[in-house]
Amino acid sequence: MIVNNSGNLSVEYFHSYFHLIMNAFDIDVKEAKNYIITQFFQENPCSRGEKTECSFQASYKQLVNTY
Repeated sequence: MIVNNSGNLSVEYFHSYFHLIMNAFDIDVKEAKNYIITQFFQENPCSRGEKTECSFQASYKQLVNTY
């Protein structure tokens, strides 16, 4: 997924992204988190800003409690 200096990404954005990754690769939420950190954030969750990182973490926490 290409995101060009997109600004602040929402929790809902990351919910959708987690679901896309989990379905595409048939992996669980923890594996999807690792994939997103590696591929989307390029090993640096702060790289896209504090609000985006907070949205990512909030989305992950909500999904962990769901799955």
